[in-house]
Formats: sequence, structure tokens, C-alpha cells
Amino acid sequence: MIAGSSVASTETIVAASREEQAAMAAELLARAIQEAVDTRGVARVALSGGTTPSDTYRYLASLSLPFHQVEWYWVDERAGEPEGARSNYAAAARDLSLDDGAHGKVFRLESEAEDLTAAARAYEALLRRTFGVASAVSFDAITLGIGDDGHTASLFPGLGVVAIDDRLVAAIPEQPAKKLEARLTLTAPVIQEARLAVMIVRGAGKRAPVAAARQSGSEEEIPARLLQRARGRVVWVLDKEAAG
Repeated sequence: MIAGSSVASTETIVAASREEQAAMAAELLARAIQEAVDTRGVARVALSGGTTPSDTYRYLASLSLPFHQVEWYWVDERAGEPEGARSNYAAAARDLSLDDGAHGKVFRLESEAEDLTAAARAYEALLRRTFGVASAVSFDAITLGIGDDGHTASLFPGLGVVAIDDRLVAAIPEQPAKKLEARLTLTAPVIQEARLAVMIVRGAGKRAPVAAARQSGSEEEIPARLLQRARGRVVWVLDKEAAG
């Protein structure tokens, strides 16, 4: 079992506009990056993909930060080529201008691998080498979203995956009934160890899952509830529609 967690320090910020939401989330990440570099000489950040954090990443890339001392990792990834249209890596790399190497080192999940279980083990080995075998894998910052079904990362309800606590990275098989591709994902204990988790949520359709995620209840039903047991700071950055 990976290290357990305590009650999270949770905050909520409601943005008046899409631009303000991006700026607020980016400033949270920027402060975490600068503090990590000042304290430990390197900042390690795990990124979620998709369209919602895109504005935040572009804003972050425009700031004056010690990007050469930043290491970028990924929260989850769909099976497929890294340049694919649905690739979390491709989206974040584009928005953060990571391809030129000037904005930090990239450590992506190799989801194009034929054997995703082996790819998960390889990424776990990378994390163990980076953070130390005996140490908790504590990212300085992590970005997350929430799905209409309450999932976060690639930890979906009804699959038993949110309860995985014996590894850092898991391969999630294809779920035809749920129309889900096979995936790689960080597990709940890794997410819970982050020093800062920034939940970026947009749209009226997310109002119900956001409310459910902050209520007590089964994590198997609403996997985003795992953040209630996070060890670090959790900040929900919501637009007005998601906040209700």
C-alpha cells in the first residue's frame, strides 16, 4: 500500500470570466513552481489534458518563470500516438510551448506502447528514480478536471480503479460498454500526495459533479472525492456556471 493521506486543505475560487479563470489557475501554478525552484532547485508538475486547462497553460507559458528548472509529467493519457488529436500530451505540449525544450523537461506517458501494463511499470520506475524509492511521490503541483460522471484523471466510477493503492501508475483496459479507450493514469495515492492540486472546472454541466465530489460518500461512485483525503492544498478554480 502506498502512503495514506489526511484531510485536505480545500479552497474554492470562482472566476467571473474564462480569462480570469485561466489567470487565477496559472498564478497558482506559477507560485508553486517558483516556490519549488527556490526551495528544492526543481519544480515537478503533473498535467491533465483536454480543452479546459488550455487557456491556463497558455497563460502560464507567457509568464516569466524559471522554466529550465521545471519537469513536466502527465496525470493520464489515452492509448495512441503522442501526436494524436486526443493526446493529452500533444495538447499540453502545444499550449505550454514544450516542443522547443526551452520551457522545461518533458516526461510523457508512453501510451503508444503495445503493452500498456509494461508502460505503466516503466513510468512508475521513472517516478521512483526521480522521487526516491523510499519517498512519497509528491508533485509540486498537479492539474485536474472532473467529468460529468465524477471521474478525475482516468479514474472512472464503477471500474474499481480509484481503489488501486499498490502502484503509482495503472493501465486501464478499454471499456467498450462505456466507450472508453484504454488508458494510463496516475493512481489516487499519487494525486493525493501532491503539494498543490488545481481543479480547473468550467460549465453548468459540471455543477452537479462538483457538488457531489465535495460531499461525503463513495469514491467508487464519485472518484473525484479522493481529493477529500489529499495531503496538500486543493484549490477548485470554477467559472460561475460550474459554481452555481
